[in-house]
Amino acid sequence: MSVYGFGIGLASSLMGIAGGSLATIVLTMYGRTIHSAVATAAGLGVPITIAGAIGYVIAGWPHEALLPPLSLGFVSLIGLVLMAPLSSLTAPYGARLAHRLSRRTLEIAFAIFLLLVSLRFVFSLF
Repeated sequence: MSVYGFGIGLASSLMGIAGGSLATIVLTMYGRTIHSAVATAAGLGVPITIAGAIGYVIAGWPHEALLPPLSLGFVSLIGLVLMAPLSSLTAPYGARLAHRLSRRTLEIAFAIFLLLVSLRFVFSLF
């Protein structure tokens, strides 16, 4: 599991995501229900995000002169100030919605989400 944790944290930081989608995949692969996997993965997003942000701050220090104003390393302080409160405010709504959906509906919604994210990455190559 440590290898999965390292891989999820590394991949999440490189992709700029909190890691919930990757953790959900691993947890369901090991027999967790989709509801349990989503809830656990949501909690894992916080430490993954903090570690990734610290890494991007440190990695960006040598490039401070080339970065936009209000940046701390490769982290935009404007983005942080806007996204952190919004994420905190909307997370309970997402959790309530996930628990109201049936297992099958949640699995299908998660699959569609992963498909859309994958397509976005593929289209960004062109």
